[in-house]
Amino acid sequence: MTDAGVEAAARSLRAWLNRQQFSDLSTAEVTAFFTDSVADWARGQGYEVKREVELPAAARQNRTGRLDLQLRHRSGRGRLISVEVDRGTKEWSLEKLVRAAELGHLALWLRWSRAPVTLPIPPTVRLIRAQVIRRTTLTRAKVHTLRPDNCG
Repeated sequence: MTDAGVEAAARSLRAWLNRQQFSDLSTAEVTAFFTDSVADWARGQGYEVKREVELPAAARQNRTGRLDLQLRHRSGRGRLISVEVDRGTKEWSLEKLVRAAELGHLALWLRWSRAPVTLPIPPTVRLIRAQVIRRTTLTRAKVHTLRPDNCG
């Protein structure tokens, strides 16, 4: 896989996400927002979007997984793009993306949290960090806000 392809996809998605914003969404709503936003970006770039796509297991693994999103260009040209959307630092998400990259996909990990990423990210995966602010309301609900230009 060329670094240029995965880097171009990550740069384009970051630019798209930096124009997005929301206020006071629940954790589930934030995950849905980002998943839908990535799908909107992909369709605008000429991709077909599939959700919850099973990823073939590596020979050394007995575990299969599902990718949050898999993008295929409508022209039939280019690589598949595999995307995981997470709040936390899930080792399994990273393992799925590494496997997708081994299969020749461009692998993007959209992580929405201000907490640091504690796993080493291999060069075949691009991390996109959405700096989402979390606060607790008077009713003790946890809500999240994203301001423009907070995705890097």
